[in-house]
Amino acid sequence: MRKVTLAMTCLVALALLASCKKDVQPTISIVGGSEYAGQDTEIYSGDQIAVGFNVTGENLTQIAISVEQNGTVLYTHDEALANESAFFYAKTFTIDAIGTVTISGTVTDAKGHTASTSFSIICNEKPNAKFVGHYEGDALITGSYDVDLSNMDPIHEDIENQPFAAFADISAGDNPNEVIASIKINNQTNTVKGIVDGNKVVFEAINDTYNMTYQGFTVPIDMTYNITGTLNNGMLDLEGDCKGIGDINLVFITGTIKLEGIVGGSLSKTE
Repeated sequence: MRKVTLAMTCLVALALLASCKKDVQPTISIVGGSEYAGQDTEIYSGDQIAVGFNVTGENLTQIAISVEQNGTVLYTHDEALANESAFFYAKTFTIDAIGTVTISGTVTDAKGHTASTSFSIICNEKPNAKFVGHYEGDALITGSYDVDLSNMDPIHEDIENQPFAAFADISAGDNPNEVIASIKINNQTNTVKGIVDGNKVVFEAINDTYNMTYQGFTVPIDMTYNITGTLNNGMLDLEGDCKGIGDINLVFITGTIKLEGIVGGSLSKTE
């Protein structure tokens, strides 16, 4: 009888111990460092971002992340877990947003227990983004041209705000401070690179041909334009300089025309 009682006592004690055993609660922590984003990480809008979380617990069944800005959900992802006790979660995605963005991670176990953590990152607009679009208008040239013809005295003429019809299609370049511009001046299109500095973009030298009418004849002048564009309320204000030279080869006259000037004018952003 004593042995039976002792056995029953042991069983009751084991049952009490089992009932007193606490549930293992899940945990989740942020993985930072050079490979993964953490608190106050700064990125450019539209660029890829990598996040990482370490989770532990008992019979873990799911991890989910969400990305929000001012209550608006920008991105979500979840992954099923096979009753894991530990798991490393990593995900790479893109965010199109400007400002502070909150990234949250939540892990769930088989009993419905959860653990969550979050951090904020800062999304900045790429410097070149504001320039992307189509622009049209006139480049204005103020300067002079000099005509040097055989058997004739040199001729000097001033020009003021002479319009050159122009447009520019600007797209993002290979890095945030670079643009690629397809620029057309007087029916000739050139593709050049531009470097962004704040609201200004400095283009590479643009080589073009200006067909100048002189004494009823068309004289092609090989031009080089050095142009900077400044964004101003939807306008791309132009400044810079230009110079060029063309050969005159007529029946009884030969010579050259040289043109030099400063560049002004504005192009309107249409799209």
